[in-house]
Amino acid sequence: MTNEFDLEQAINALQSGQDLTGKYGFLTPLIKQITEAALKGRT
Repeated sequence: MTNEFDLEQAINALQSGQDLTGKYGFLTPLIKQITEAALKGRT
Protein backbone atom coordinates (compact mmCIF):
# COMPACT_ATOMS: atom_id res chain seq x y z
CA MET A 1 0.00 0.00 0.00
CA THR A 2 1.27 3.39 -0.89
CA ASN A 3 -0.47 5.53 1.72
CA GLU A 4 0.18 4.55 5.31
CA PHE A 5 -2.01 5.76 8.15
CA ASP A 6 -0.31 8.53 10.09
CA LEU A 7 -1.30 8.22 13.74
CA GLU A 8 0.23 11.58 14.70
CA GLN A 9 -1.79 13.30 11.97
CA ALA A 10 -4.93 11.47 13.14
CA ILE A 11 -4.40 12.65 16.72
CA ASN A 12 -3.93 16.23 15.55
CA ALA A 13 -7.08 16.02 13.43
CA LEU A 14 -9.06 14.66 16.38
CA GLN A 15 -7.82 17.45 18.62
CA SER A 16 -8.76 20.07 16.04
CA GLY A 17 -12.31 18.73 15.76
CA GLN A 18 -12.09 17.14 12.31
CA ASP A 19 -14.73 14.52 11.47
CA LEU A 20 -13.88 10.86 12.09
CA THR A 21 -15.46 9.51 8.93
CA GLY A 22 -16.92 10.82 5.72
CA LYS A 23 -15.25 12.23 2.64
CA TYR A 24 -12.81 14.35 4.65
CA GLY A 25 -12.72 12.28 7.83
CA PHE A 26 -9.31 11.39 9.15
CA LEU A 27 -10.19 7.70 9.66
CA THR A 28 -11.41 7.28 6.08
CA PRO A 29 -7.95 6.36 4.68
CA LEU A 30 -7.46 3.77 7.44
CA ILE A 31 -10.87 2.24 6.81
CA LYS A 32 -10.04 2.10 3.10
CA GLN A 33 -6.71 0.34 3.76
CA ILE A 34 -8.33 -2.22 6.07
CA THR A 35 -11.09 -2.93 3.56
CA GLU A 36 -8.66 -3.32 0.66
CA ALA A 37 -6.40 -5.62 2.69
CA ALA A 38 -9.37 -7.78 3.69
CA LEU A 39 -10.56 -8.04 0.11
CA LYS A 40 -7.07 -8.82 -1.14
CA GLY A 41 -6.77 -11.62 1.41
CA ARG A 42 -9.97 -13.25 0.17
CA THR A 43 -8.76 -13.69 -3.43
